Amino acid sequence: MTASSKLLVGLAVIVTAIAAVAYSGIRSAVVYYLTPTELAARPELAQATVRLAGRVVAGSVRRVEGKVTGFRLSDGTTALDVRYNGPLPDLFAERREVLVEGRMEGATLEATRVMTTHPTEYKEGSPGRR
Repeated sequence: MTASSKLLVGLAVIVTAIAAVAYSGIRSAVVYYLTPTELAARPELAQATVRLAGRVVAGSVRRVEGKVTGFRLSDGTTALDVRYNGPLPDLFAERREVLVEGRMEGATLEATRVMTTHPTEYKEGSPGRR
């Protein structure tokens, strides 16, 4: 094998490795989520770890000794009970959109992670203030 052939093979290996790393990075960065209605329509996901998006139902937040232990998540059509034992984001509130990650245990989602989304609407401050 000549020196130029070895160089070409080496470059091909390096380019392939960089492409594989880039592909896996892009693939893992894709954030996909389901709504409670979509999850209900996909029974094959009953034992899978899923990410759900929805709104915290007003009046559904359950607290024990001041700590949130659960709530209902809804997409406007289907509501789902969520149980969570961990720190909640500062923006967590009723009627707020959240992303919840976890597994189904019967009819309840056992959440391992709760994330809030930031409001998309702009509210103007008091006149004269900057």
